[in-house]
Amino acid sequence: MFITPNLHSQNLFEYWGVKWRDYQQEPKNNLSFLHRRFFRDTVKVAEMKEAFSKYKNVTCYKSVYEGFDSVYFPMEGHGSSIMLISPLRRHPDRKVRESRGVWSFPRCVLVDIFDKHGLPQKKLIQKLDGDAKRRWLSGEMLRLEEPRWYFGLIVSPCIYWNIFHEGESLASVSSPCSHPDFFSYAEVSSFGYGGSWDRKIKAGAHLLGLMCATENYPLTDQTEHTFAVLVYEKSTPEERSYVERPYTTELLESEQSDKEVPILFKQFKLFIESLPRNTFRPYYTSDFRVMNGRYYRITVNKCGWLVEDYLSTK
Repeated sequence: MFITPNLHSQNLFEYWGVKWRDYQQEPKNNLSFLHRRFFRDTVKVAEMKEAFSKYKNVTCYKSVYEGFDSVYFPMEGHGSSIMLISPLRRHPDRKVRESRGVWSFPRCVLVDIFDKHGLPQKKLIQKLDGDAKRRWLSGEMLRLEEPRWYFGLIVSPCIYWNIFHEGESLASVSSPCSHPDFFSYAEVSSFGYGGSWDRKIKAGAHLLGLMCATENYPLTDQTEHTFAVLVYEKSTPEERSYVERPYTTELLESEQSDKEVPILFKQFKLFIESLPRNTFRPYYTSDFRVMNGRYYRITVNKCGWLVEDYLSTK
């Protein structure tokens, strides 16, 4: 079900009422413990704006798994992960601590181990496997599922924390689901888009564009206007003085000679600032921070609005 052009923005979430209620009622784990313990800092707006200038024309070929233990799931429907906190780092043997492990979940089995030069270490695997009680597998484990590069940062909306004792999981906490925002949730659950969370982002950004078109500035000529924006959640008490406006946006780039862009951007900003809290869920970074921003490329022409997340365009 799509939004018709004569629908006003204040009615958008009434129109999508059932989806919005379902999205809000999804099982939610309390992540405040993980925020207090690990993700105590946020990626600042100034840093996100600077990162756009630095990485907008850069394609990163470095693997997101480099330097981390990696995790894969034999079961279909589960993506691979990186371990931000690995039990190997606590092992008394220095060679083990300096090695990178490959794990199989959900049984939490170490299937391979490589030294700092990338060479397989069969003797270390045999040594760890020789501990029948897996006493070395004790303590905390923290993972990012399906990590992706995003303007110089490794990010994911999905985090998993476990605490083990001699190979047995005693407790776990995870993010609620793999949908990073309401738009991807509504689009995926309505039309069956599957796959990784960044594929869902692409579908969600398309829906965001359709919603923006509800109050589309009328374009009658053949021109096309493209600009880049940063959408982010307000963070300071002063910025949150208006509870009904938890989000805002800033213009990052456009053609200076394009006189229509300021008008179009103002419309987009009004739409973003009308969104309710929890429309966007946070990203978690591999350097233990929370990122509450999104980079969008917006194209407007006589056919409407096309919104693309830069994460899905690189």
